[in-house]
Amino acid sequence: MNTIDSTAQSQTTTTYTEQPVSVPEVEKEDNSMNFYIIGGVINITMITAYFIWAFYAWKKTGKQKKT
Repeated sequence: MNTIDSTAQSQTTTTYTEQPVSVPEVEKEDNSMNFYIIGGVINITMITAYFIWAFYAWKKTGKQKKT
């Protein structure tokens, strides 16, 4: 007679573990390049804003001295 032992089936369990996914080297390099590019853009913007402010401040003091 064909009988299935249910106790043997319920005792076998499989464990599922997720393996960590590593980021490819290309993405790591792109992230660091984006950091430096954004930092450079911010620095250039701040320097330009400073020179514009300094130019207008210089023009104002020139007008006050002439009057």
